[in-house]
Amino acid sequence: MCPDSCLAFTGPYAALEICPLCDKSRWDQGKLRASNGRSKVAAQKFTTIPLGPQLQALYRDPDSARNMQYLHEQTQRILAQLRATQSIPVIDDIAAGWDYLAEVLANNIKQDDIVLMVSLDGAQLYESKQSDCWM
Repeated sequence: MCPDSCLAFTGPYAALEICPLCDKSRWDQGKLRASNGRSKVAAQKFTTIPLGPQLQALYRDPDSARNMQYLHEQTQRILAQLRATQSIPVIDDIAAGWDYLAEVLANNIKQDDIVLMVSLDGAQLYESKQSDCWM
């Protein structure tokens, strides 16, 4: 990974020695000099944790598996309240959000589906825009 986190040296960048965005070396310069250029150690590493196995592991533990039913159960309570009163008095959970409920009612989110939420701090999704929002 680039020392400035510009990009990862994988795919089309795998053969590069220098970041094309900031012109910094991908290698730890101290270790490279100490080894007379023989030891190429990445200046920065990025660890990934695959999501699939993490989610599967939640279902292996009975308590975790039970907790995974929270969203469905809360959604059913909110839908029952919505049918009875035509309103949601307090929106204090993702299950009470209109976008989420619309997807449930459209049958795009089912009982055993896992809903993932992502929160990004300071992400600029478009280079030439002041701000933007996405779902």
